[in-house]
Amino acid sequence: MENDLFQKWQSQLRKGYLELCVLIVLRQKHTTYGFELLRLLNEAGISLNEGTLYPLLNRMHKNGWLDSYWIHPEDSGHPRRFYQLSDTGVEQLPKMLDAFQQNECAVSKLMELI
Repeated sequence: MENDLFQKWQSQLRKGYLELCVLIVLRQKHTTYGFELLRLLNEAGISLNEGTLYPLLNRMHKNGWLDSYWIHPEDSGHPRRFYQLSDTGVEQLPKMLDAFQQNECAVSKLMELI
């Protein structure tokens, strides 16, 4: 039961920072498609699968943080949906980074008290 509670807490923590991580990657890359984004996040140590990433991207798109478009290759390749920061996403990113850093700083200060 204790492990279940920890997993629920960890899941809630991840939900918020995954959005931040996607915005950061897209700021750096300017535009990319889902599978490439998944690879970059995994390489950074953020373990993620397609079943988590694509609903997250759809939610962020619905929130207005991302713009997307499809590219259909001329050869027989599969179409790819590319994502980039929307104007709202560009505005949201520094706010989210600031909030994340404030929380990280508060936790560090608390750790110094112990």
